Amino acid sequence: MDGIALQTLRDEMLDDCRVIQEAFQKALMRFDRREEVAYEGCAHQLCRLYNVFEQMSLRVAKAFENNIDDEQGWHTSLLSRLAIRIGGVRPALIPSELKLPLQELKAFRHVFVHAYDLQIDPAKLELLLKYARSVADHLPALAENFIGTVAREQQIEL
Repeated sequence: MDGIALQTLRDEMLDDCRVIQEAFQKALMRFDRREEVAYEGCAHQLCRLYNVFEQMSLRVAKAFENNIDDEQGWHTSLLSRLAIRIGGVRPALIPSELKLPLQELKAFRHVFVHAYDLQIDPAKLELLLKYARSVADHLPALAENFIGTVAREQQIEL
């Protein structure tokens, strides 16, 4: 990877973080309205938040490993893969304390997208908002740290 590619990845990741924070804020605003249609809007924004995280993760995996298979189960393996450091290639992007929040958001997204008849539980949304807050709050610094570590390890000037 060269400096331009790493800078591009950094800027894309930071833009993803911006969209994640925007989705989180919209989810909070919808939830605070405390009505059924607003809960559906909140759920949509939580799914959007996870979708953006997943796209960012795919971008990182492809930039360093170049072998994301589009097979069943890749969503889970992607999350696991980005939680580990690959020596000589890249650091971990996701710390262990964010794995559970991300797994829960991923699971909710799956149910929300594929459910035929879904009742949205406000208590479940409240827990998911707690998880989403953790992701939205920590991800920008994690992205910056990830890029900085890659730059140092690969001696790339940004």
